[in-house]
Amino acid sequence: MAILVRGWFAFHNGRERLVEEYGGKAMQIEGSIIDEPLVKDFTKTFTLQAIEPSIAIKVSTDRYLDYEYGQKLKLNGKLSIPFNFKSNGGRTFDYIDYLLKDGIYFEMKKPKIEIVESDGGSLISKNLFALKQGFLRNLKKVLGEPHAALAGGLVVGEKSALGKDLIDDFRKAGLIHIVVLSGYNITIVADSIRRMLAFLPRNLGIILGGLGIVAFGILVGGGATVVRSCVMAIIALTATLLRKDYNVGKALFVAGSLMLIQNPLILLYDPSFQLSFLATLGLLLLSSPIEKKLGFITEKLGIRGLVASTLATQIFVSPYILYMMGQLSIIGIVVNILVLPIIPATMFFVTLAGISGFFSLPLAQIFGWISHLLLSYELMMVRFFAHLPFASIELPKFSFWIVVGFYLSYFVALVKLPSIFSQFKFKKKSST
Repeated sequence: MAILVRGWFAFHNGRERLVEEYGGKAMQIEGSIIDEPLVKDFTKTFTLQAIEPSIAIKVSTDRYLDYEYGQKLKLNGKLSIPFNFKSNGGRTFDYIDYLLKDGIYFEMKKPKIEIVESDGGSLISKNLFALKQGFLRNLKKVLGEPHAALAGGLVVGEKSALGKDLIDDFRKAGLIHIVVLSGYNITIVADSIRRMLAFLPRNLGIILGGLGIVAFGILVGGGATVVRSCVMAIIALTATLLRKDYNVGKALFVAGSLMLIQNPLILLYDPSFQLSFLATLGLLLLSSPIEKKLGFITEKLGIRGLVASTLATQIFVSPYILYMMGQLSIIGIVVNILVLPIIPATMFFVTLAGISGFFSLPLAQIFGWISHLLLSYELMMVRFFAHLPFASIELPKFSFWIVVGFYLSYFVALVKLPSIFSQFKFKKKSST
């Protein structure tokens, strides 16, 4: 808590001082692109770390202009102050503090840009981003859109080409988590890395597996969900290396603590971190109890476990999702049951199509054909269910204290009620 308070005061006080000094001014600024540019609709956005003044700026340009990670640029434009905007049901998205968590205080929209040099940045990150873009280009050659966009979202978290309408359909259908690289996707990737390295000596395989997970985290951009999942996977590998038991709950706590020490503001201002943590906590606390109650559902193909995990995450994150977004998928459980079992196979064949495209287009087309069939099924399910009249519900804005009440009731149900029932049974037995 002390770390969080110090972080909050440091960032907010620093922002107020800089906004007062530079906000609204037209300036010439030099700096370097420190993340992978994101293409969205008709714009391309990236973060520029300026040299003087030493500030981070969210820059938006035309989507077809060629800018990439590591380039040093000279910008001429106005430093505008971000502003919050309205969302569903009268809610306000706190965009100012959302940027603040990453140390971004200003935006610069469509400035005049001159490329000063192009060989900056981390060599590892640059090569990984280049590999990712080549992989995505290969998918576009053999899949076309929107299949290539969905494939990129599944494997490397690239959702920029999906478009707003299709992303909304995924949200209504309760499947948005598969295209934003959730913990589910990371788990599949980590398990795949482990299997591919199984032929190596034990310790070497574990170490290379950890490095592979770190490299994948860099490749896909290292968002809060990715970082949390990767840290937990590395903790699991470390436990295996040291021949220790792996406790998922402790790993979640350690991963969350490390992320908060590095950046305390994500606890308050990063919905990705908040929802990822809640979803994983829901799986830990509710999945097993729910699965025990679902004896009437078959265990074939892991359907019972899939239903239980989907219910657990939906129950645990729904109050907060409704508070933040005002929209909740009603048919998400059904769609998840119909789609999630084939996601590992889809990711497998998409990966083969993308990789083989570097050296054999005919082979990539074969894998692409199989991928296209699987992706077509997933898109068909999403579009069909998203457009049902009852696919999702929307609620007007409500108090955060209602959310607190929900989670307090969960606490009572999980902690207090079992002990009360056990005492009742004990007394009843002793009285007989």
